[in-house]
Amino acid sequence: MRVRTTQIVDYWMGIPLCAVLSLWQWAATSLLGCFREPAEATAPKNILFLELSEMGSAIIAHSALRRSLELFPGSQPFFMVFGKNKESVSLLGVIPEQNLILVDEGSFLRLAISTFRAILKVRSLRIDTVVDLELFSRFTSILSYLSGAERRVGFDNYTAEGLFRGRFLTHRVFYNPHQHMELNFLALVYAIGSDPRDVPLLKMDMRPLRLPLPRYEATPQELDALWMLMQSLNSSVKRGDRLLVVNPDPGDALPIRGWPLDRYVAALKQLMGFNSGLFCVVIGLQRSKPYAQAILEGLPAERCIDLTGQTSALKEVVALFTQAELLVTNDSGPAHFAALTDIKSIALFGPETPALYGAMGEGKLNIWANYSCSPCLSAHNHRHTLCKDNKCLQAIGESQVVEAAQHFLQEVAKAKISAPRQSVSLAV
Repeated sequence: MRVRTTQIVDYWMGIPLCAVLSLWQWAATSLLGCFREPAEATAPKNILFLELSEMGSAIIAHSALRRSLELFPGSQPFFMVFGKNKESVSLLGVIPEQNLILVDEGSFLRLAISTFRAILKVRSLRIDTVVDLELFSRFTSILSYLSGAERRVGFDNYTAEGLFRGRFLTHRVFYNPHQHMELNFLALVYAIGSDPRDVPLLKMDMRPLRLPLPRYEATPQELDALWMLMQSLNSSVKRGDRLLVVNPDPGDALPIRGWPLDRYVAALKQLMGFNSGLFCVVIGLQRSKPYAQAILEGLPAERCIDLTGQTSALKEVVALFTQAELLVTNDSGPAHFAALTDIKSIALFGPETPALYGAMGEGKLNIWANYSCSPCLSAHNHRHTLCKDNKCLQAIGESQVVEAAQHFLQEVAKAKISAPRQSVSLAV
């Protein structure tokens, strides 16, 4: 389903459903006494995390997922996600494969059928706690209620404006738009064991609770296959050559997040001129071919590799990051997956803010022009903007990107000189 279609359906169907379920919850609890308050003394046994549509959010939620296992030892974690985003959760190694519950979003009918099956599975698993990681969707809010879980934890606006997502959460966590989403996700997990009457949740400083991201270790077989693939596309590249990875496609969901292609070309021309042994590798899906062609037409063919549509699994892209020196990308999933490796990265932000969604980890730079109208995509407008001219991204000049990129490349080169054996082992 197209993103705008899902937003419209979520609005016209989600609001009335949330209202009806909220009324039912109030009536059943206050008038009929059908539901009891969650038993705070009982530790969660089966915790379901809901995050369907955002691939990068699973990476941002790593600290929250890990802390949930520490807080509630012996509990079983589950994760519901769109099938196309399954790998983004698997990469973390926190949720067992058999505990992933997949939803098919290919069409409205397939979404409805797979959602019904997912609800039946969740209820059969006797999930007692649901943590809704979504900000923009009323769909997940409804799912949390239909799960039958006695604890339902999610973001709430309290007295602020924003999306109406129902009034049936048992633990309402105040969504803080002034702190990174990693901290907001942590607040959800720590709210599970908090007194839900102590509003607004959560009265804690989450910063000391952040955990380092795991490091993805590509297998020798994965690396062999990767280099063979690149050599089949460009016979000039040799194993161990210097690689600069570019992700120019902002995705069909939010094309407004794309940095202008002519800026990519201008920046890459300069970088490849400064670094004679550098190869440019363009990544993306099959739909990203036009972006790759537009970029590679302006660069020397013998030093370019078009990997768009060539990788069949997300781990192949992450394996590439373990072999490359630098990633230049739009604000999108690859910026977050790069945080699982030591690659330096530059992520270009405009309609959304790095204060909330910036790539995490060392050697990860988020560039933002800080326009007054930015961010225009937020939880308060269902990530729907009227902007057709992303001047906030156009304000980022190629010289700014080149300067930052050249600094990173020189930093990597110095590290290789000071630790040659280590650098060789990483490239094997």
